Amino acid sequence: MSGDATTALAPKVGVFHPGTQHSWQTARALAEIDRLAWYATSIYYQPDRWPYRLERIPGALGRRLGREFRRFQATGLDPALVHSFGLYEWLERIAFRAGFIRLATALDKAGNRAFGRGLERQIASDDPFMLWGYNNSSLSAFRLGKRHGRTCILDRTIGDPRAYNRDMLALQERYGDWFLQRGVQEDDDVIANAAQEHALADRILVGCPFAAQTIAEFDADAAEKVEVLEYCFDAEFFRDIPPPRPVDLQRPVRFLFLGLAIPRKGIHHVLEAIERLPASEASLTVVGNLGVPASVWARYRDRVSHVPTVPRAAVPQIMAEHDVLLFPSYFEGAGIVLYEALASGLALIQSDRAALAVTPDTGVLLARPDSELLVEAMRRPIEDRDLLDHWRGQAQAEAAKYRFSGYRDRIAGLLDRLG
Repeated sequence: MSGDATTALAPKVGVFHPGTQHSWQTARALAEIDRLAWYATSIYYQPDRWPYRLERIPGALGRRLGREFRRFQATGLDPALVHSFGLYEWLERIAFRAGFIRLATALDKAGNRAFGRGLERQIASDDPFMLWGYNNSSLSAFRLGKRHGRTCILDRTIGDPRAYNRDMLALQERYGDWFLQRGVQEDDDVIANAAQEHALADRILVGCPFAAQTIAEFDADAAEKVEVLEYCFDAEFFRDIPPPRPVDLQRPVRFLFLGLAIPRKGIHHVLEAIERLPASEASLTVVGNLGVPASVWARYRDRVSHVPTVPRAAVPQIMAEHDVLLFPSYFEGAGIVLYEALASGLALIQSDRAALAVTPDTGVLLARPDSELLVEAMRRPIEDRDLLDHWRGQAQAEAAKYRFSGYRDRIAGLLDRLG
């Protein structure tokens, strides 16, 4: 039988995610191998539809809305295969930006339930397809899918919530004053939901070995279904980034932290480390929303340049203007920012609790998130600029492993193994 005939007989895949994560890349990869049945999401930038038409409002408000909307722009998908309904998602984001964390959490849960109900028509159709869903939002869809004989793939973008609770409790005992809210834990509903999603899934995908390890610790039955499927970055945004030039010996090494600045991601280690290094040797830029108390941030802000959240398209240039990405995270599902940093020619200093993107030729893998270890690692490129140039010179070649084409091929191999 020819390859085309085999593909025609193979079931397609319905992908659904109430937010974004990397789901649009999954949908695009499936589309390119002719295996996408449909893609359902809450937010998908389509300039001719509501609410995206609001970006046409004249003046600063329209420009600001346009920047926010284009953060959810995705290419390579047939709009006819995309179903979007995002009221809860927009309300959640507004509540989070306004600082109403509990309200945002409640809206997230309500939105996930509503999203699941919205998929019922697609799942109950007579068309043969598999389901590809994401943690915390797949339970109702998987239950219905099983009643219709669907194969269910759970893409778990973060580690097991029980491991998260354990690790965050230990972190709060040491760095409690860095948390905006004490007692940050996943509740019993989230844990029960995860266990049920694991039980219904035929295959559980995670983005790194650390995430797989957390599932094995708390759910032995689910561990047998787990497979590491490394994610990718959007190389289109980084195509114009030139190879890095040798670092000017007369200036400080430019360190970058990019993402939500919260204790889980090790922002406390980053700020404690930069304070211990002379300004003549090291500078730090933090890009993203601040998730630490203002009184704590005030102790370090004189040493930091802070840039609020920016559109995805602005990230490559910001990265290219720095030398080293700092990522001393405690708990990740992968960390796509690591791949993006390599593509921009940045060296990496990262923990092992994320995608293992760093190599001895591109930076330092920390034994654990720790301020002293981070300072030691940061001193290496400060004191040896030739080493820094070597790390940066190897970064873009290393990033090639995480291009979209590789992710697409990994998905094709997964579907072949599933039959």
